[in-house]
Amino acid sequence: MKQNDKLSTQQDIQLMEILALEQIILDGHMPSMEQLFVVPAEIRMKSPLLLRAECENGLLDGRLLETQQLLEAALKGFAAQADEASMLAMMGMLGLLYEQVGDRQESQPLLALLWQEWSRTPEYCSGFVPWALARAIANGSLKPGELEAAGAEELFQEAAERFRQERKPLWAGFVLLDRLLFNPDRLQSNDPDWQLWLNWLNRHLGEQPYGKALCEVLMSPHPSIEAYEALPLRYSYLCKAILMDVGEETVPSSLAGDIEVQFYASSSKIKRLLDSDNIEEAAHLLEMLKRYHKRVSTPGTVRVLLMLQKNYAALTGQSSLKVETIATPMPASSADKETRQNQKEAPPSAVHAHTGFPAEKWQVKLINGIRFITANDTIVEPVWKRRKAGELLVYLLLQPNYKSNREEVVERVFGEGEPSKRSNQLYVTLHDLRHSLKELGMSEDLVYAKRGLIGIEEHHFTSVDAETYLTLSRVGDQLWMDDREAACRLYEEAMPLYGQLGKELPHADWLERVKEQLLDRQTVMLKRLAVYDMEIHNEVRAEQRLTDWISLRPDQEDAYETLIRHCLNLGRRSEAIGWYRRLEKMCLEERGIEPLEEIRLLIWK
Repeated sequence: MKQNDKLSTQQDIQLMEILALEQIILDGHMPSMEQLFVVPAEIRMKSPLLLRAECENGLLDGRLLETQQLLEAALKGFAAQADEASMLAMMGMLGLLYEQVGDRQESQPLLALLWQEWSRTPEYCSGFVPWALARAIANGSLKPGELEAAGAEELFQEAAERFRQERKPLWAGFVLLDRLLFNPDRLQSNDPDWQLWLNWLNRHLGEQPYGKALCEVLMSPHPSIEAYEALPLRYSYLCKAILMDVGEETVPSSLAGDIEVQFYASSSKIKRLLDSDNIEEAAHLLEMLKRYHKRVSTPGTVRVLLMLQKNYAALTGQSSLKVETIATPMPASSADKETRQNQKEAPPSAVHAHTGFPAEKWQVKLINGIRFITANDTIVEPVWKRRKAGELLVYLLLQPNYKSNREEVVERVFGEGEPSKRSNQLYVTLHDLRHSLKELGMSEDLVYAKRGLIGIEEHHFTSVDAETYLTLSRVGDQLWMDDREAACRLYEEAMPLYGQLGKELPHADWLERVKEQLLDRQTVMLKRLAVYDMEIHNEVRAEQRLTDWISLRPDQEDAYETLIRHCLNLGRRSEAIGWYRRLEKMCLEERGIEPLEEIRLLIWK
């Protein structure tokens, strides 16, 4: 009897400890690992709240494999409780983890779902949801156009605000720290709310774990090395590597799967190799660095990669323009122009006589006609038995890693209709696509359908022009606020690639949306190049940019207005009047209205 009473007392004590820990979590605080480990593992696994706390700690410290398993268990636990808000929080943490390890196959469907939930009901989403989406934008894990309007910076801000509303100042602080690491040059000087955030954090972090160190790193212009060391392991490493430029070449084993950490560790090693003129090993590591950057990218990693490539080019005597500026494989800009001056297209028979494509790599052109380019610069164009085969090829090559889930392929490429018929269409189209590519000398295994995914093996291609165009413009966008000269160099490389995407496919609705996105990108690049040329007083080139803008978008009044202002600033009033007359004619013919009064007043005020 006494033994039973003793057992009952122990269980009651344990229950009280669990309830106390769960209350700490519900109050927005993070219990220490020592407090959590007082509770036996088999009991922690039965409490989704305790699992969540353990996951949060693991995410901060970088224990990624262990944390992934715990997150999946916690997600099941909250699902059993029908706790939708907590489920979304776990999914956000899981998405953030996938972004840290560069696992896009797992992250893409999850992040697409999170984006839907964030767009539909942001009030039910934890701060982890916009945080994961912010990182996904930079890493290119979501499809073109899904998140461009929102922007990573805005979503970092949204994540911090959500954590503030949830009374979780510690996580708001770590979001702001992650945002600082994401782009350290921009945040403090360009965010008017930064000081307000710091004041709020200073009042609320108090005695929370990591609170003191976090406050010092965020608030002090020169934090102490002790403050960095007091942060969780992952953030301690990244802060020293990014904010102090003291990256360690060897990283703790628990951070081995963290791609961003590995990027900075490799970059530190490359700097040392270049300093010691060890060119061969540096070149090998630089290729690895590009692969890391393809999976996890920030404005900070862009700058590091550009700097290392520039230093490598200087040591090897290469032109800096021929050094890759991003992780996505790209040809040298001169070799990737739309028009090849010294190249003639060969008929299919000539290609077949030459045994078709070499087994290793090809370039793919989707803009201004679908065609493939061999290693010896022979150009061939595929012949489609069914138009849908060409449409499926273009769709897949526009997706991250050239693959998409089966349901999305069916919905986008084959539209509405009876599911069984659309599935049959997909099967037939895959057969036609494989056959058409085989006729060109490619492997039958190039196109695959497995585990719910439809895709094309990406290692067969050195570049896809549309992908190169998008990547150059996106990296330029990341650099625009901080380094306009570097951004404009990338825009200059991207702009000649622009043209009609998939011109053989005039009736694909999904493709029309992509074409509109490319048109908007080209417009933005022209506008920014014009702005930059005016800033450096290159008036002739600025005027050419503005006229190109009008040629591209003759219906945009702000293009005419910018050019009219430019002419007036140079004292060329007659030319400004001429451009106003063209604008007036366009407005009357296309819209039946006069130009805006404010534009007219520029001329006759």
